[in-house]
Amino acid sequence: MKTKQDTLAALWKTFLKTKSVDARNRLVEHYLPLVHKLAEILARRLWPRVSADELASAGYDGLIGAVMSFDPKRGVKFETYCRQRILGAIRDWQREIDPLGRSGRNFERSMNLVEERFQAECGRMPTAVELARRMDMSLAKFMRMKKTVSASHNIPLDPGGDRNDDSRAGALVPVDPNPGPTLHTERELVREYVTRGLKEQDRLILTLYYYEKLTMAAIGAVLGVSESRVCQRHADIVEQLRARFAHAACDLVA
Repeated sequence: MKTKQDTLAALWKTFLKTKSVDARNRLVEHYLPLVHKLAEILARRLWPRVSADELASAGYDGLIGAVMSFDPKRGVKFETYCRQRILGAIRDWQREIDPLGRSGRNFERSMNLVEERFQAECGRMPTAVELARRMDMSLAKFMRMKKTVSASHNIPLDPGGDRNDDSRAGALVPVDPNPGPTLHTERELVREYVTRGLKEQDRLILTLYYYEKLTMAAIGAVLGVSESRVCQRHADIVEQLRARFAHAACDLVA
């Protein structure tokens, strides 16, 4: 009598050989609970701005992509590879809905750097005129961009709700609860630099813990292992990174 594992293995064999759409869809359906589990865990940190259903919808693309591109010859379990792709798809979607956009984030990053340098040199905060001059922009354009950046950090929690409901109409939440949006590029460079060469699961542990701010218990739930196992693996990864960078100069420029 065939077990569920035997049936799944046969389905993978069929798909890898034929690339059948039907086999792909059956595999996607089988692994859908992974998408929902990861989405629910991430949504607890982002609620009420983003729901688990919204995150799951974004994660479906990652699941489909994982099934289509999975190569068992790499020696990585599909569940591990799949979780990384699902998380990546969710992060991509979060960036896409950023109301400020890439040009706005670049402006914000440049403005912050110029502001910090000015304060270090002059011992005080710069005026708008001084900032615009150092950024080689007209004052009018600078003020428009700064106003857009400021507005992007505060959005209505429920813009379509009952305007007589003060608990909702007046509520404001940040676009992203992390400090990352302003330093997104730097954070991504650091993440890629630090996790380069690590196994897929180890990269996922670091991303979930340091970037998604999940607890060890929550990461264990995502990976399907115990909290103690995650803690142990995290300690091993940290030791590995310490050994790698002990005598190496960090060439990553912020």
